[in-house]
Amino acid sequence: MRALSAAVLALAATLLTGGPAHADFGSDYHNPITAAKPLTRPDTKACTVEVMHDQQFRNGYGNPPDTPYAASLTPPADCAGPWSKVVLDLHGSVAGRQFDRLFTVRVGGYEVMMSSTPEPSQDGIEWHAERDVTRYAPVLNTPQPFEFDLPNVTDSTYTGVFHVSATFTFYTASAAWPAARTADRLLTTGAFTLTQGAPSTAKDLVFPQNLESLTAEVYARGGGACEEFAYASAPDAFVQANPGLGYCGKGPFRELRLSVDGRVAGAVWPYPVIYTGGWDPLLWRPTPGIFAFDLPAYQVDLTPYVGLLLDGRPHSVSIAVNQAESQSNDAWTGQVNLFATVDHGSARTTGGLTQYQVAPEAAVGTALTDQGGGSGRWTVTASRHDLARGWVQTSHGRVTTEVRGDLTFRSGQQLKDRGNDLTLHNGAELTWTTASWGGGPHRVHTVHESEPLEVTYRVSQDAAGNSDQRTAMDLGYHRTDTTATGAHVAAYSSVDHTLRPTAHRHNGDATVRTGSSAETYRSTDADGSYSRTITTVDGWPTP
Repeated sequence: MRALSAAVLALAATLLTGGPAHADFGSDYHNPITAAKPLTRPDTKACTVEVMHDQQFRNGYGNPPDTPYAASLTPPADCAGPWSKVVLDLHGSVAGRQFDRLFTVRVGGYEVMMSSTPEPSQDGIEWHAERDVTRYAPVLNTPQPFEFDLPNVTDSTYTGVFHVSATFTFYTASAAWPAARTADRLLTTGAFTLTQGAPSTAKDLVFPQNLESLTAEVYARGGGACEEFAYASAPDAFVQANPGLGYCGKGPFRELRLSVDGRVAGAVWPYPVIYTGGWDPLLWRPTPGIFAFDLPAYQVDLTPYVGLLLDGRPHSVSIAVNQAESQSNDAWTGQVNLFATVDHGSARTTGGLTQYQVAPEAAVGTALTDQGGGSGRWTVTASRHDLARGWVQTSHGRVTTEVRGDLTFRSGQQLKDRGNDLTLHNGAELTWTTASWGGGPHRVHTVHESEPLEVTYRVSQDAAGNSDQRTAMDLGYHRTDTTATGAHVAAYSSVDHTLRPTAHRHNGDATVRTGSSAETYRSTDADGSYSRTITTVDGWPTP
C-alpha cells in the first residue's frame, strides 16, 4: 500500500515527498481517534476469548513469513449461545516508521473483517478497532480455525513492527437483549483476486434444498499504485494522449458484479476508502479516513434467485470487476460470504424467478477535454436501474420477494500542470429497495446511501527551489435504513458522517508541516440519537 500522496503519484508521478514521515508533527502524535459511534454492547453476562496476544508482524514475505497467524476459536461454555451479540476487538501498537498495511481476519475460512493499520509516530501509537460479528454465529457456535493475515515489511528504513491482540466477546441473551436473529447456514466462495488478465472468478456451491432467503456480502478493496486510488483515475483516452507521465487509466468508476450461474444478480460500487498513508499522511493524523479501520462488507440480496438453487446440485457463484490496471501489483481482492436462511417447517421448498431486469453492466458515459501538456478535464457518469422478482413456496405460504437497485455515480476532474494541480468531485447515490409479501404482512426495506468525495491538491516549486504542497478533502457517508410493515414504519436508522482534513507542506526557505481535520458523526437508531464532533490540529485534538 503506497503511503504518501500515492493517489497523485499514480496520476502524475510529480510528488516532491516520498514515504511516510514520522517526524512531521515531531516525534509523536495522538493515538488514532474517531467521532464514529462505538458499538452498543449488551449488559448481559459476557465471556471474552483471547485468540491472539501481542502478536508481532514484522516480515510477511520472509522465509518463513510471519503471517498469517493461525490459532483456534472455541465458543465459551460459560456463555453458550444463542447470543445477543458477538464482538471482535483488536488492539494494536506500532512505533518507528512504517507504511499503512492491509489485513484480514477469518474464522472457519470466512472473512469476518477487512481493515488497515495506522502509520506510526517515532515514539509509537496504539489503536483499537471493533467489529460486530454476530451474523457469523452459525460458524462461531463450534470450534473454528482463526486466521489473522497482516503482511508487513521491515528494514533499516521502515522499522515499525505491528503488535496486535485479538479477542471475541460473547454476550448472552436476556429479555432485554434477546438472541440475535441470524442465518441458518453460511457458505463462501473463498478469497478472490481479480486482475486485468483474470477479471472474474467463480466457485460452485450447493445450497440447502429448503432454502428460503439468501444474502451475499462482498468484502473487496483495490490494491496497488493505481487500483487503491481507482476513484481518481483518468480515462484511457487521456492516458494514451499523455504517455510517459504516469497517469492511471480505466477511469474512476469501479463495479464488482456478483453472478449466479452466469446471470448478473447484483452489483457492488465500492466506497472510496482512503487509508492513513493516502495522498498525504498529515491528513489522517490522528483521525483515520471513513471506513479505513473497518472496510465495508457490501450486502446483496439474492432472495429472488432462491427458486433456481433448490435442486441439490452445484451452482456457480462468481465475482467480476469491470476495470483493472495492467500492472502486476494492481488487483481487487476480497471474499464473498453467503447467508442462507432455511424453512424449518419443510425439508424442501420450491420457487421460481418471475421477473429479471438486471443489466449485465452499468451504463457508463465519459466526456473528456484534453487541454494538452498533461492537462485536461473530464466527467464520468454511471447508472444502474435493476429489478429482480422471485417466489418461494414455504411451509408458511408462498413468499414473493422483489429487489430493486437504483444507483448513480458522477466524477468530475480537472487536472492541470502535469498533475500538480488537481480538483476532484465524486459522488454516488445508491438506493436498494426490497419488498416481500405472502406468508405475512407486506414488508418494504429501503436503504439509501450518499457517498461524496472532494479533493483539491496543489504542488508548486519556484526558481529558488522552494516547494509547496497543499491538500484538502471533504469525505462523506450518509445512510438511511427504513423498514415498513404495511403502512407502519417498523424501524428506522440514519448515519451522517463527514470528515474534512487539510495538510500543508513547505520545503526550502522555511519548513512547514501542518494539518487539521474536522469530523462529525451523527446517527439515529433504536438506541436513540448520537452526535460527536472532533477537531484536530497538528496531530492532536483541540479543546
